[in-house]
Amino acid sequence: MILAAFAAFALTSCVGVLDQYPLSSDVVGNDEVYSNPDYRLGQLAKIYGGFNLTGNDGAGSTDIAVGDSGASEFIRAWWSINTLSTDEAKCIWGDPWVKEIVTNSWTAVKNDAIYATYARGVMMVTMANQFLRNTDDSDPEIAIERAEVRVLRAMAYWILLDNFGNPPFVTEADPMGAVKPIQTNPKDLFNWIKTELEDLVSAESHLKDIKTQVYPRVDKGAAYGLLARLLINHKTYLGTENNDIYTDAMAAAEKVIAAYTLAPEYRELFMGDNGQNPKALGEFVMAACYDANKTQSYGGTTYFIAASTNNEKNLGLKAGWAGVNTSTTFVANLLGATAESATLGQSVDNFTTVDKRALVSLAYSDNKTQALDSFTAGWHVFKYNNLHSTATNLYGEHENIVETFSSIDFPLIRAAEMYLIYAEAKTRLDGGNTSDAKAVKCITDLQKRAGLNPSISSINLENVFTEITRELYWEGHRRTTLIRFDKFVEGNYLWPFKGGAESGQALASYMKLFPLPDEDLVANTNLTQNVGY
Repeated sequence: MILAAFAAFALTSCVGVLDQYPLSSDVVGNDEVYSNPDYRLGQLAKIYGGFNLTGNDGAGSTDIAVGDSGASEFIRAWWSINTLSTDEAKCIWGDPWVKEIVTNSWTAVKNDAIYATYARGVMMVTMANQFLRNTDDSDPEIAIERAEVRVLRAMAYWILLDNFGNPPFVTEADPMGAVKPIQTNPKDLFNWIKTELEDLVSAESHLKDIKTQVYPRVDKGAAYGLLARLLINHKTYLGTENNDIYTDAMAAAEKVIAAYTLAPEYRELFMGDNGQNPKALGEFVMAACYDANKTQSYGGTTYFIAASTNNEKNLGLKAGWAGVNTSTTFVANLLGATAESATLGQSVDNFTTVDKRALVSLAYSDNKTQALDSFTAGWHVFKYNNLHSTATNLYGEHENIVETFSSIDFPLIRAAEMYLIYAEAKTRLDGGNTSDAKAVKCITDLQKRAGLNPSISSINLENVFTEITRELYWEGHRRTTLIRFDKFVEGNYLWPFKGGAESGQALASYMKLFPLPDEDLVANTNLTQNVGY
């Protein structure tokens, strides 16, 4: 998929990234880059690859200024700040940035994961704007490509909105060069993304219809999915709830639900052949693609596996970095009382009999109580598995593992999320409890896939929150979900090491947003730091 090695971006300051042209080791002129179909498709591929590539010289290279190439990858950085900052997982590594994230003690001083999330988001916007400035809709194929680029840019802007609130804002209509980007705000950026996505799903849009584009390129399904996600979170960005927006979220989610199908087996969504498995692809709305040979990095799904085990014979990947564990407190969300009664040595197969989504293990644990200085103290998540869906002994040890990198595609949006958005929006519209048949069915369909036997006629917001927890854990949603349900900074929902306290404590409200990088504040006097930093 990734064709372009000639578009390198050197990050000295993020404002510099917003202003610069792509550099080329082949010294290809700007006109030729976009008039030559091969070069133009290379640029398109570079934008898609913005999620999972780190540099132009392989897995050990990076084109942004952080200490570790793997940690600079967009998916890994974004996942880390949205997962390790919550109850879903902690990392025991001694890197300063890791300690800050897992104990919610980050400051305005540069943190590699926060910086990488911001920088990669800005870079994707920059590359998208450059593509749009240098092309037009006169050619039907290029018009489709331009619409795809706008979806990717909207995703990058949503990540910047959700994590930083007040990033710099530039589109293809703005001049390049000496003009410094203006700073936007959550309300304006929310409205811009909403308008952009609504245009992309309109009848006049050049974006291909739902499920008509070749995987993994995006079509209207991705635009509807991102729109639904944006709208369900509107209270976070606007400060107030709007029932009309919840209704619009349901409508966008319905478009996806009608076109996509739930994979029969939950685990197959996160396995090494998910990009070829038609059952998994039936649920994928948008994905970042990984290939053990073609898209090598120490981020993404390679990181999810390698950091969650200390055994090079597990999960189809010859790597065991012994980094990330989780707590009995979190696992209880998946297993209920079974989490407390579980014993050391038990592996995934012991827990999927309770809920097929409970892909957790105590096989390599010597203590169930989570610790920040011991990988084997706590539970381990085996959700991502580089073996193929046809393999046997999925969670045991394999002597013949040779892969250093993962081929598991990462689902940026999948249909199950839309089921949950529909159910949540309807529940909120009905005052926190609903007996709406379609909303209830959205929840029970997910439960039935998980091997449960639901018999319910109504749902409330806590039911929805529980299902979100069970269904979407370790997919980068957790911080966003906790904020939406008023559980992230508040003292009414605690987890081990929240705020640095072993039993957890409330956080300052300003920590709902991460700080803007100092480098950008110095380079661009139009920017003001987020409140509290």
